[in-house]
Amino acid sequence: MKRNSEQQNEIVKEALERFETASDGWSDIYEQSVADVSFIDDDEGQWEDSVRESRHNRPCLTFDKLSASVDRVVGGQMAQMPSVKVRAAEEGDEDIAEVYQGLIRQIDQRGIQAFKTAFKFAVKSGWGCLLVDHDYIDDVSLDQDIILREIKNPFSVLLDPIIQAQHVQEARFGFMFEDMERKEFERLYPDAESYPGESDFTTTGNMDSWVSEDFVRVADYFRIVNEERTLVQLSDGRVLDLEEVQPVRDELNLKGITLGKTRKVQKRKLERFKISGMEILEEVECVGRFVPLVPMFGKTSNINGRYITRGIVRKAKDAQRLYNYSRSVAVEVTALTPKQPYFVTPAMIKGHESKWRNMMVSNDPVLQFNFDQGQKPYRESPAQGSPGLLQDAQFAAEDIKATTGIFDANIGQQGQETSGVAIGRRQFQGEMSNFEYQDQLIDSMELAGRIMIDMIPAVYDTERTIRIIGEDEREETVSVNKTLMDAQTGTFVKTMDLNAGNYDIKIASGPSFTTRKQETAEQLSSMISQNPAMSQLVGDILFQNLDLVGGDEAIKRLRSAGVKAGIIEPNQEEAVALQSQIQASKQLEQQAAQLELALKQAEVATERAEAIERESKASMNTVKTAVEQMKLAEAQEDLESKQIAQMRLRQSVGLPVI
Repeated sequence: MKRNSEQQNEIVKEALERFETASDGWSDIYEQSVADVSFIDDDEGQWEDSVRESRHNRPCLTFDKLSASVDRVVGGQMAQMPSVKVRAAEEGDEDIAEVYQGLIRQIDQRGIQAFKTAFKFAVKSGWGCLLVDHDYIDDVSLDQDIILREIKNPFSVLLDPIIQAQHVQEARFGFMFEDMERKEFERLYPDAESYPGESDFTTTGNMDSWVSEDFVRVADYFRIVNEERTLVQLSDGRVLDLEEVQPVRDELNLKGITLGKTRKVQKRKLERFKISGMEILEEVECVGRFVPLVPMFGKTSNINGRYITRGIVRKAKDAQRLYNYSRSVAVEVTALTPKQPYFVTPAMIKGHESKWRNMMVSNDPVLQFNFDQGQKPYRESPAQGSPGLLQDAQFAAEDIKATTGIFDANIGQQGQETSGVAIGRRQFQGEMSNFEYQDQLIDSMELAGRIMIDMIPAVYDTERTIRIIGEDEREETVSVNKTLMDAQTGTFVKTMDLNAGNYDIKIASGPSFTTRKQETAEQLSSMISQNPAMSQLVGDILFQNLDLVGGDEAIKRLRSAGVKAGIIEPNQEEAVALQSQIQASKQLEQQAAQLELALKQAEVATERAEAIERESKASMNTVKTAVEQMKLAEAQEDLESKQIAQMRLRQSVGLPVI
């Protein structure tokens, strides 16, 4: 929608007023949170300026015992990031829910750094943030992807202060801003106003924070607007927007679908603008019903209407300061302790003065002296440091453990516990004392998931192939929103329609899939070592949980052998392959039977041919004998014998006897 100048001015005015409101609402929280981050991350953050100035040219040493506690909470959570579970709700489809879940898991894995950075800030200071965004895949594509963007400076984000009292998804607006160098601003926006004097809004809001001689603040302004919509219930039970139904009303009537009762509702719609303090620089395309800035809190509370969120650092700062001070003073006292001197007379070192003067810098193991009246040089005992300082440092170290809830057992150090049970209990206490950080991470991931579920139908609204990730972290591609013709009805239907049905999200906490794989491999290896026969039953599962080169081939061979032996239930692919093998085997058996029959038929034919050949040979022999007898009779001129021979010859060749 193209907005006129007056409408744009109203949006800028609204944005500046809301920015001031949000800034006032979060100022105390941000001030404390920034101090916490500086305390843990700044090289000189653990010493107050006034104390450092009062100890001019005196030791101000930092013995950081807090970073290990922060790293323990952050690292322990990174090793077992929660996972996404999508469930079909009203008219939802379980197969489409699987696609939603795989798509969100793929988005989460690509943007996992956004969650990590936000969680680090939440643990340190009680405040982190990330952005659920969407953008084109590349400069030559019309398809978009949902992206989790890392916010490296969470204090450059301002959200509607209403979330301090209500659920985060009720936020009405939010800002993500940066102070851009003037030259860079003028390069990116050459036609934009860059000086307050050129604008009509110099009296609105605190313009000093938006424009200076060197910088111009540029902000992404997100706001929720309510649009009045009319819902209508169709006779087939569907509830749709009346504006969407009106154009196809006639087609619905032809199908016997009529319109039923209606209801007016306020529909939330997200709008996004890139603004300076003077004007709208750009109206950014966006979809959804929620402000896509996802906050991540620490341990929260409310004191008489004053919202509080803190990290692990805040309550331990005094103990850390005392530890640094006690150790620094102890070092100072030790350094100022006089060196242990020798008491000598001039006669004792006479002739050896040079060695005695250089004894503190010389490596010569021999130090000569002279006896003076039977006496030799001697030393006084040195002054002792203050045991109270070391005791204070020990107490401070214990206070740090108590306030953070992280004990020696939690960071792998040897504590007072000796048995494995005692160590496990102390570790459990540490985990439970900081469980709220994990709970806040789960809440933020759930909100991000809801925002993504709201965005997915609008972002992935065309026929396309998307990449999803299964629970076993295997990638696959799925075609969505594909239109096919029903062969029976002749109508076109959309398969894997991401816009069909409603879906809900749940976050499952616990060890990551990689950690569970390692634990499963260890347990299966132990079971197989105790009972080797189990390798036939679970050998393929063991290899699935071992990251080995050639592991896939080993799994394939183990499963093939198990399926053939009837030990392993085949999956769909294996069942198809097994059926193909059975059919091929039957075909071979049929071919073998046909070949055997042909061989037998050939043997019978051979035997017949041999019998005919024998009969032919016998007939030839008979003819030959008769001819010889005729020749003999002719030779003897025996007429009777000749007649008899002729008669036999005619009989032998099958001629009638004359």
